[in-house]
Amino acid sequence: MTPVLRTGLSILITTVAVFLAVPTHAGSPRERVTTMLTAITSALRDPAAEGTVQRDQRVRDVIFESFHFDEMAELTLGSHWQALTPAQRDEFVGVFGDFFERSYNRLVLRFFGERTTRYVDESVTGNVGIVDTVVESKKDERLPVRYRLVYSHDRWGVVDVVLDGVSLAENYRTQFDAVIRRSSYRTLVERMKSKAPGGEVSRP
Repeated sequence: MTPVLRTGLSILITTVAVFLAVPTHAGSPRERVTTMLTAITSALRDPAAEGTVQRDQRVRDVIFESFHFDEMAELTLGSHWQALTPAQRDEFVGVFGDFFERSYNRLVLRFFGERTTRYVDESVTGNVGIVDTVVESKKDERLPVRYRLVYSHDRWGVVDVVLDGVSLAENYRTQFDAVIRRSSYRTLVERMKSKAPGGEVSRP
């Protein structure tokens, strides 16, 4: 093999390795959060969509595009996830996605309508990203909001939101564990399907 051909092959191998290891259109955790919040704010402040089913659907679409519900579902079930069959896991991901979207939609309406978001910090360790923000109002009210993201399925997706130090994922995990231990996994699923108000699953 000639030196020129050897050099060309080396460059090709290196290029392919880099291409496979680093997604060229992956963006960043902050870009994902920024895109999500910009789209949500746009939906909330659109006069044509205010207080309508259209607005809720737009927010729903943004949430499903921005979150990794399969990762969140496993996170919130903890050790109980391992006991589920593949079919049960698929079912729970779907139920959890709908359950979380409804509760988070209300959270969005409460905190993001008339407030602005200031970005504080971003960090990435492997496939995990953290984006720290502060939601501010005209009355000088400040709410620290941290987004935890995971790079999966060729994109960054949110897997937890921490409001003023309170993790939504951990909150769900505590509630879900209590229901399963005191009753059953099937009871949890049925309650999640029927009891979305407040984002809580009442205990037996």
